[in-house]
Amino acid sequence: MRTDNKQKIFDISIDLFSRFGYNGVSIRQIASKVGIKESSIYNHYNSKEAILDSILNYYIERMLAQDIPLDDASANLDVGFDHFYQMGLNAFAMQLKDEKMSKITRIILIESYHNERINDFLKKSILEDAIKGWIALFELMKSKKLIREDADSLQLAESFYKYGLFLLYEHYIINYPEDDEIFVERLCEKSKNHIELLFESVRRG
Repeated sequence: MRTDNKQKIFDISIDLFSRFGYNGVSIRQIASKVGIKESSIYNHYNSKEAILDSILNYYIERMLAQDIPLDDASANLDVGFDHFYQMGLNAFAMQLKDEKMSKITRIILIESYHNERINDFLKKSILEDAIKGWIALFELMKSKKLIREDADSLQLAESFYKYGLFLLYEHYIINYPEDDEIFVERLCEKSKNHIELLFESVRRG
């Protein structure tokens, strides 16, 4: 029962935070939705901040599980750039189709402007670490002579990744609520077209 209640607290907190914002939800509201006493929350989490930390940790663990190590990326690039990119795009789309991950994405975006903890998480885990990963990928593509050696890897990484981040912002903030399934299909199509455009601009002749 303790494990079940902890999972319920976790899931319900994600739902409430995504709908009303982190500051708009109280421990009392979470407990009420779970069907337990407010004090019982503290048997599982010592604060609302601890619940948020567990949500962010879950998110990054799920995202990192989909990362393709450079050795594997190298082998996939040998098959072809289209093959490599489609694999990554499919993995990312699977994450966004997961209702829980979709809700956490919205929490991160709507809370980032006034929640210091989430803002730091966004800057470090969602932006900085991801950009570094894309820079490494474009450098790998240079070493394989797929793109020109004078191509700016940082500019390529930012141009591609930040475009995708804007599409997420557009869906979860500007157009909210919007059908997630339709959005994911549109995201895949737009992202594929965008990376192909970038790739063609620096393709080694």
